[in-house]
Amino acid sequence: MAGLYIHIPLCTQRCSYCDFFSTTLLNKRVELINALCKEMKMRVDYLPNGLTIQTIYIGGGTPSLLTSDEINTLIDCALETFPHVDIKEMEITMEANPNDLTDEYLKKLSETAINRLSIGCQSFNDTTLKIINRRHNANEAKEAIANAHKYGFNNISVDLIYGMPSQTIDSWKDDVATAISLKPNHISAYCLELHEGSLLTKKIAKGELTAMDESDCLACYKHLREATSAAGYEHYEISNFALSGFRSRHNSSYWHDIPYLGIGPAAHSYDGKSRQWNVSHLPKYLKAISENRLDAEVENLTLTEKYNDYILTALRTSDGIDFQYIDDKFGKRFNEFAKEVATVQLKENNVEIEGEKCHLTEKGIFISDSIFTEFIVLDD
Repeated sequence: MAGLYIHIPLCTQRCSYCDFFSTTLLNKRVELINALCKEMKMRVDYLPNGLTIQTIYIGGGTPSLLTSDEINTLIDCALETFPHVDIKEMEITMEANPNDLTDEYLKKLSETAINRLSIGCQSFNDTTLKIINRRHNANEAKEAIANAHKYGFNNISVDLIYGMPSQTIDSWKDDVATAISLKPNHISAYCLELHEGSLLTKKIAKGELTAMDESDCLACYKHLREATSAAGYEHYEISNFALSGFRSRHNSSYWHDIPYLGIGPAAHSYDGKSRQWNVSHLPKYLKAISENRLDAEVENLTLTEKYNDYILTALRTSDGIDFQYIDDKFGKRFNEFAKEVATVQLKENNVEIEGEKCHLTEKGIFISDSIFTEFIVLDD
């Protein structure tokens, strides 16, 4: 199996915290759709032989700026181009901004093959939403989730961010409670990262805003774990929580060393041997595709880099790492090293070992970055 990611970099405005590639060149929309379909055809042989697409993820940017016809065009092209499992068995996700999910839009969207929505709420507090320059308000976010349920979307994920300026532990608790009350099947929650050059980072540097301190961020995360657990969500990855049967299948491929193909400007791909990423510039991307070439960089991975990538992703999940997989895929040296590190971490109660599996404990989750470092192999 494999995953297909399609990047839609278009946005009407830029969020103040954002570090992802996006552009407001909305006049390039039709050209972009055509280029995405053309790139799919150009890269039909990228994935290893025998792999079939079982997930499609349309991310951004703001994919919900596309019409239902444009979404159908992309999905139809993907299904015509790549071998895939039965469409009824596929997970087909689209990211959406809450205020795009009107009744009319959701009705049309429900007639497409999209069967999972990832709704970028980020917060249900209007003050916070204004600070991070989101174009929706709290009521629109709540209505979007309710309306998505109404139009038959029974696999809904909600994105939240904690650690933002103006946010308090109490306001975060309100955000989590509101999210849970709206009954999404999945919640993704991330601690704010301050990226160099972002508007939010500049305002904090100038003293116009104050970042939440580390201890309060930790308190927010602890509450998130407790509240979601009490509501029946499984904490299956450091930042992701799902009701039974609703893990993100697409994102899980990233965390379990499964190849994936990324289409569009700035999209990343992994074929099991190398990483590849397209140019993060819409006009350059469009020009290259029009000339039947790909403007992209490729990094061939050493065995050590493949092992390290596996550790950094798999250990984030509740499934953890698999020593037998390490032995089979990377060899005895890496397996023995991982087991030695795991034995030390076990004594510190940072991990649990069950047969050939090793995963973080609750204690380990809170110091995961330092544990990851211990498992990494520095020499090649």
